Amino acid sequence: MQSCATLDNRITEDLIYEIISKAKPADISEMLELALKGKFIESRDKMLNAMLEGITGIDMVKAIQQEVWNLKLKEEIKLKIIEKCAEVEFHIVEGSDDFIQLESLIAFLTLLGK
Repeated sequence: MQSCATLDNRITEDLIYEIISKAKPADISEMLELALKGKFIESRDKMLNAMLEGITGIDMVKAIQQEVWNLKLKEEIKLKIIEKCAEVEFHIVEGSDDFIQLESLIAFLTLLGK
């Protein structure tokens, strides 16, 4: 809160997420929904914007893993997404490019939604 107060007199949810460099659940949910509707470019752009705001690849994967359970999908599909998230997280930890790995996850979701 102190960090927020140094930037602005009014502390908002957006300001808090900006300070802690954590993705907003609503943004992650929207990104997932766009991908599942076949809107790869829009979803990827949303992910890129979050990363440019300071969200790391690992934090993005963790946020996606949390939001998957809120999607209105069959459990089997959710499990496939979680499995893909684990694969992406592994590659990021091993040193692969965060953006490319997350882009592959969005591509997977886009194909899964068809």
